[in-house]
Amino acid sequence: MRIAVGNDIIANHRIREALQNYGDRFVKKLFSNEEIEYCSSKKDPVPHFAARFACKEAFIKAIDAGSDIRLDMKEIELAGLKFGKKKLSLSGKSREMFELKGFSHAEVSISHCEEYATAVVLLYKE
Repeated sequence: MRIAVGNDIIANHRIREALQNYGDRFVKKLFSNEEIEYCSSKKDPVPHFAARFACKEAFIKAIDAGSDIRLDMKEIELAGLKFGKKKLSLSGKSREMFELKGFSHAEVSISHCEEYATAVVLLYKE
């Protein structure tokens, strides 16, 4: 079994500033409807949006698509509305790249606190 790893950390204040400056434009460009629904239901949605942003960045690092390929962040979704383990859901070019590179499944782990959010993505080839 081979794996690829991606890791990302983001300061929550960067997401807070993007939300203040760009509002719905920012959210709708980067996040799925399910992600928006989940994060918006929280008292402070910023750490939740930040963790999902970090997850998308970690996937992009793990997939190593190359500098000439741009992936749509909405196609990289952290799915699951309930507390606990989330799963990576891919569509479009992100799904195509995942399959083209021979990956069979993915694991993701996120964490967030008041100041930072982080994510690790593991992609497996069996």
